[in-house]
Amino acid sequence: MRRRDSLVAPLALAAVSADMLSPAKAEEPPARPKPYRYASRRERQGQPLRYKMAERQATAECSLFCILRADPANSIPAAFLVLLASLALAEEIPDFPQALRRSRPVEDINEAIVYTINESIHSEEELAPARKVGSDVLIRAWFKWRHAADYAKSAHIVPKAHALGALFGGGITCSALYDGENRLTREQVLDMATRGPDGNLVDAWGEKGCRHGTLSNPAYLEYLLSWCRKQIDAGADYLFMDEINAALQGDEGFDDHSIRDFRSFLIRRFCDEKGWKRDDPRWTESLQVGLADRTICPDATIGSLDYRAYLKARGFTEKPHAQANPLAREWHAFCRERDDRAWRHLCDAIRAYAAGKGRRVLLSANGLAPYVDLQVLGVWDHWRVKDGSVDLSESQIEDWAAIVSSGHATARKRVPVVLFHDWGFGGFPWMKVSPADRELWMRTRGAEVYAAGGFFAFPVRGPFGQDAARDGTLREVARQTAFYQRHKDLYLKARLRGFEPLETGAPLLSLALWTRDASPALLLHVINRQAEGGKPKPRSSIAIRLPLAQPPKRVRLISPDWAEEKEGRATSDGRVTTVVIPELEAYAVAILDCDAFPDLKLFRPRVVPTKRWERPEKNEFVVEKDGTVRDAWALNGFLQGNLHPDLGNPPAFLVHMPQGGALRVHVRAVATLGAKVECLIDDKLVGSVDLPDRDGKNDASAREYDRTLEFSIPPGRHRVALHNPGGDWAAIAWYAFSGPLGD
Repeated sequence: MRRRDSLVAPLALAAVSADMLSPAKAEEPPARPKPYRYASRRERQGQPLRYKMAERQATAECSLFCILRADPANSIPAAFLVLLASLALAEEIPDFPQALRRSRPVEDINEAIVYTINESIHSEEELAPARKVGSDVLIRAWFKWRHAADYAKSAHIVPKAHALGALFGGGITCSALYDGENRLTREQVLDMATRGPDGNLVDAWGEKGCRHGTLSNPAYLEYLLSWCRKQIDAGADYLFMDEINAALQGDEGFDDHSIRDFRSFLIRRFCDEKGWKRDDPRWTESLQVGLADRTICPDATIGSLDYRAYLKARGFTEKPHAQANPLAREWHAFCRERDDRAWRHLCDAIRAYAAGKGRRVLLSANGLAPYVDLQVLGVWDHWRVKDGSVDLSESQIEDWAAIVSSGHATARKRVPVVLFHDWGFGGFPWMKVSPADRELWMRTRGAEVYAAGGFFAFPVRGPFGQDAARDGTLREVARQTAFYQRHKDLYLKARLRGFEPLETGAPLLSLALWTRDASPALLLHVINRQAEGGKPKPRSSIAIRLPLAQPPKRVRLISPDWAEEKEGRATSDGRVTTVVIPELEAYAVAILDCDAFPDLKLFRPRVVPTKRWERPEKNEFVVEKDGTVRDAWALNGFLQGNLHPDLGNPPAFLVHMPQGGALRVHVRAVATLGAKVECLIDDKLVGSVDLPDRDGKNDASAREYDRTLEFSIPPGRHRVALHNPGGDWAAIAWYAFSGPLGD
């Protein structure tokens, strides 16, 4: 097949991705990102080119067709053709309306409403898609993974991003360390790389020549900081810090620096805090550390402990985290403390450096983390597909709300919680569905995220050939961001009240209710998950019942799917108000104007624990009057059973329910040995649920059960505890309390 025969329509259209220039199928991105996003000529020589074309643009088609006819020898590089096509399509999308664009970037990150992923921006051409959308924060516009760019040469881009009203984001990996990267010597890499329990180097993620750095080495932390400083010097306003725990796997972390750090940890924990001596016999009696064995403790004190030698002597080199290892629990506690200490050091050092330059630089991790200015995390476990297409069969709005709540708890303050579609060595799920499905997800799941109090970072540019200008989704991104900018006050100056008991007879709807104090109003968010042919299926006359005695004086409707405000209607029977949405495509917000703020009784949002393979630091949690849980960051998503007693420290909730109520516990999955969830109120067993294994997998993210357990709580103040006397762990997705709460 001749190239010109297969390129009669623009390369930039609909489902065209960079990898379609290679023999691989369009829907199958490579297993790992390549240094360049486009296929080489060698990859495409002699191979038929395969493209899907969903929509034709005359300007791009004409331009490219003329170029191809003038190039019968296939001499023009494929990457250049894709760039031309991308620019041709971009010409068809007008620049973002100046009236909706900020005159300067936000000074307070809590005023940002739109986030986009823009990896990466080093030139005017790469900045061009940002001109089409209304972003307040360009995430990962610079990012250091392996070999770093010369950020000083790209510094001229930052003021141009500021002129678009956007903060310019940089970022680095805190984990990946490649042999020879950025002119590091072999000795430097060996010093900064972690080791396995046998003392040998480990190929990170199984990739040859790639290591994980050790957070116990000051030289490695300084190496990370050096790239942050370079980006700050070049103008970055915000840094996205990827894998702040160095992404260590179970067979990593046993380098000399960490072993030395572990010794100091043990001395602090037992000598300084408990009064043990360095040669105390309890080291041997309690922790089975043979002080007299000079291969383990050369000077016969804990101050010289060689933990790798200890593992070898006791037969734990292959399974250092085994339950039978007396020091495993202390090692896990050390790793938690060290990781937190290293992360705080990085945050403090970055902020101090920026302050020394008279600037403030915002920080986030990749995932929920303390000490941050905003939380940014991947969708990952909440990505739902069926038969290769986006699955909208279940509402996820409460899942997003729970993540937002957990993000606030982890940061110990209210910060923006931003979800994005992440990628890794396992691929890029976002690119495994069609462009039509990507648009469908943005219009529905993205709306759910906003309606749940979070923010969605719209994918503009990324790896694996992801480019919204090229696959045709940039127009939808522009439309969505225009809506959120136009109506930002409805999200930034209002607050989520809850989801239940909002009722409707219409299927496949996601609902949320907000309140706006200034100019009293209820904001009813309605998302249509009924789809057909990759698009929302339009619906009409949708009735939604609210626990509201007095109807609003007016119902106004806004939506990304229509330009002008429309009218809805509401009636009341004196107990329940019914709001009718005359028409709905993907998403609409009903603004229920009221004379005074109405009295509402809704269930509270969920509290989501974080799944960590470690013993929880806390086991008592105070439930506040508004339903939030104090120190919720410490809740662990694994409710451990009998197999791992060293990891067990099950939660107990101290709650005041004057009229009684219930604790709801949502179980996602269980281990292959099964689990059993018991609820004890004031040490008295009130409920027990057996959860035998169903799928034969130890997969905590599987939807093996997806079952909500409910335990009644009598009126008064109580200690409500959970236990798992079953075989192994249960994965808890969320907790929630229903019923009035007291102080």
